[in-house]
Amino acid sequence: MTWALLAGGCSSSQSGNTAYSQFLRLTRQSLAASFGNVRISREQAAAVPYASMGYSQNGGNEDMLVLGTETNGEQLWTSSRKVVIVIREGRIVRTLGLDYDLSGLTSQGNAVPPPAAAVRAAFSTSRLEDFPELGLFGVFVSCNARSAGRQTIKILGQPIATMRVNETCRSIKPEWHFTDNYWVDLDNGRVWRSRQHVNPKGGIIETQIFRPPA
Repeated sequence: MTWALLAGGCSSSQSGNTAYSQFLRLTRQSLAASFGNVRISREQAAAVPYASMGYSQNGGNEDMLVLGTETNGEQLWTSSRKVVIVIREGRIVRTLGLDYDLSGLTSQGNAVPPPAAAVRAAFSTSRLEDFPELGLFGVFVSCNARSAGRQTIKILGQPIATMRVNETCRSIKPEWHFTDNYWVDLDNGRVWRSRQHVNPKGGIIETQIFRPPA
């Protein structure tokens, strides 16, 4: 595998049932192990000719998502386990198929800036979030995002220079405090890796981009 796997985007709209069948087989293999902290290998990631991303839930084994659609700045990623994660500028705004989902995230007032904006200056936001399994909708969440310094991360063995952004959030009803982490590319603002809380009952999602969209 070369740097092109990380830096060279590949549209998920490419045709070919064979390639997609290979993606399904590889992701099922990655889930076959029932113990340990299984990660997607370089070979598995390189074999999938689609925009792809690894994700794990609550520190479990890593699965692979491929980009299904990209509309109005929102990317819909899906996996063979019928998990769907919708991401806007690096931030998870909806999920489907997790133990506890986030069914909506909307701004309260001004639009929610992307995590990359904190590289230039700290910012505060207010947003409304929906948690269907809990019967909670329009939960008010206030957040403060700021840069936490430069950090070189490795994805599939490839070092990437990033700026870490920490976003600390809280809600009163329900009482919920958490800090999300984003590792932002200093050149283009892409969030290469993240650790995000999507539900008060759990649902800590870790993501890392293998092959970015074109």
